[in-house]
Amino acid sequence: MDILKLAVLCAACLTPVALLRKKTPEQALLLTAAIVAVVLVQCLTVAAPLLEKLRALFSRAGVETAYAAVLLRILAAALVTRFCADLCRDGGSQALAAAVETAGAVAALVIALPLLEAVVGLLLGYFT
Repeated sequence: MDILKLAVLCAACLTPVALLRKKTPEQALLLTAAIVAVVLVQCLTVAAPLLEKLRALFSRAGVETAYAAVLLRILAAALVTRFCADLCRDGGSQALAAAVETAGAVAALVIALPLLEAVVGLLLGYFT
């Protein structure tokens, strides 16, 4: 499924979501979450070959695959955080959205810890 089909799907669901939001906001949120899930699954199926090409590119450049994997995990955490925070905002909870964004930032730091350790190791190697 290409980007145009996904855009049409999202645009077509705007009216039902808006109508549901007036009468039953929880059903509108569930419909929105379902549509986001469909879009994410389609994006992941399209991205799978791209990820393999990125791995090949990193290996050709001499970058360790562990570091490339860390970068890809941080990207995944950022995307999940964004979608979850947006769903919380659509549900009317700014506080939950802020909490999700904070948790996403902490998760990114935790995931990036091996990269930070490698950088510190390199710096210490230069100074000793």
